Amino acid sequence: MRKGLFKKYVRNRYNDGNVKGTIDIARHIELNTPFTGNVAYSQREFSYDNNLMELVRHTIEFIKGKPYGNKLLVRVKDEVKLVIEATPRYEQYDRQKIVEANKKNAVRHAYFREYLALQRLCLLILQHQKHQIGSGSRQIYGILFDGAWLWEEYVSSLIDDVFYHPMNKGGTGAQRLFGGNVGLIYPDFISRNNETRIIADAKYKPIDNIGNKDYLQVLAYMFRFDAKAGYYLYPETAETDDLQLWMNKGSTYESNVAPRDDICLTKHGLKIPVDVESYEMFVERMQISENEFRQVFVSA
Repeated sequence: MRKGLFKKYVRNRYNDGNVKGTIDIARHIELNTPFTGNVAYSQREFSYDNNLMELVRHTIEFIKGKPYGNKLLVRVKDEVKLVIEATPRYEQYDRQKIVEANKKNAVRHAYFREYLALQRLCLLILQHQKHQIGSGSRQIYGILFDGAWLWEEYVSSLIDDVFYHPMNKGGTGAQRLFGGNVGLIYPDFISRNNETRIIADAKYKPIDNIGNKDYLQVLAYMFRFDAKAGYYLYPETAETDDLQLWMNKGSTYESNVAPRDDICLTKHGLKIPVDVESYEMFVERMQISENEFRQVFVSA
């Protein structure tokens, strides 16, 4: 959509008194006998309302009919509005005809080349086919997995006796920022000790990449649960020690900025062995690392 709506030349048929194209004799005789002033003709015009945009419109309407449809489409509501406005000739009963037209005519325009992938995806959706990776001549063998989720679940297996673990994918342990069920949040980990509450967030990325929005997110969770301590739990391969970040107080306008001594964010890494000679040695070293990783919270 960054390239704009897809447009191409289409041949439109008219029957009026403003002749601008090629007269269609057979259709003219059929429609205008006896002659009343109208002429049947067709004209080649540059239009947004073409087979591809109609295909996208049919896909949008198909998705709207699903239980998850509106939640999915609200993320692209501006683009959806543009497509709907560009396809005034949309009729639901034309769906199969539009699908067949797009199957026969793939996008070839160099400028709109990104639309080819969209065209293929829309055809898959409307024909109830699955989007498969590595089939046919491009066959591959492998596993696709959510590394960040897998890391979070692994960390949970190490500290689940110390922390609650809300899970957004499962919809369990949901929390709210405000009354009236407003502000749905899923902190990764909330300590079971409510007297010295700790908020922890699993991050599957290097220590230097944890910052900006990551800070704001955990600080908001800490404020919500009256926690003075927050942790980022990440995989560490360079033997880096924990990094403690103390919350500032004061303002640069008043030249009184100074660290507080009661609110702290800590980047706490689980050290991953990278210089081992065998899998058995890796397992042994990992057990040591896991015990050291847990000890921070057990002692707390």
